[in-house]
Amino acid sequence: MAEPPMSSTNEFVRGAAYLGNLVYVITQIKKLLEQDIHHVNLIGVYNGNWGSAFNTTWDSTAIAIAKLPTTKIVMIGEDGDVGTYAGGTREDETITPQPVMIRNARTIGGYVHACGMKRQVFKRVGEKQWADMSAPRAGDSEEFGFEAIDGYAEDDIYAAGWGGEIWRYDGTAWTQCGSPTNVILTAICCAPDGFVYAAGQGGVMVKGRGDAWSLVNWEDEVTLDLWDLCWFQDKLYVATMFALFTFEHGNRLEEVNYGAMGPVTGFNLTTADGVLWSIGKSDVAAFDGTTWQKYD
Repeated sequence: MAEPPMSSTNEFVRGAAYLGNLVYVITQIKKLLEQDIHHVNLIGVYNGNWGSAFNTTWDSTAIAIAKLPTTKIVMIGEDGDVGTYAGGTREDETITPQPVMIRNARTIGGYVHACGMKRQVFKRVGEKQWADMSAPRAGDSEEFGFEAIDGYAEDDIYAAGWGGEIWRYDGTAWTQCGSPTNVILTAICCAPDGFVYAAGQGGVMVKGRGDAWSLVNWEDEVTLDLWDLCWFQDKLYVATMFALFTFEHGNRLEEVNYGAMGPVTGFNLTTADGVLWSIGKSDVAAFDGTTWQKYD
């Protein structure tokens, strides 16, 4: 008897591509979600085959691949719990001081950087070692924080989030950039074309670098929330919950044709070895530049 599809019992949260044929996905079991039980499962999808890496009793929306000091999958919990995985072995770590709601993570300069509310940023500098490199902390009554982080190098890092804030780290200190929006920005991409792109609620996208930023004025109205950005094969890909787009001609979104695979849910994008992975609530799919394939 065939195994039921993974999406029948699990929801997919976010993923990190390890290889072109291997992605690690944060998942949650639907029955446990219904009971409001904190947990996530880290699952690898290798050549289309699903395999459990480890389970936790804490929630997570942040995952990245550490290249330094050694190559590991690093999954970070909202309250600073960390699980790493390499060679079939799990190890546990803790970020101190305890963070306030970690939201995302990205590999920059080979090191995993995690960001969260109150403008927090933490860098994994070694095995079980994390450094607090946060921007100026938001006050207890202020609703500011980072939803996304990316960088060209360790001395050229950008973070974006609540209130439309964009901050830049130059290797020594954080400086707030002049953002042209006040909506929540949920994604940021330091693209090879020399621009940094950030996007978020209500179809808002901004581009710039340093302190020069401008709103993208869409050719046609865009109102969908934009959840993730990823550069793949000389194009910026833009993810919503139910469609994927490419950014064309500086002012237009062109919907991706999934071909025979048909439409899938979306949210998160990640890439490795010439393959783009899309992770949505109910779907994990990969694109090699020619053909889309869904795994379940």
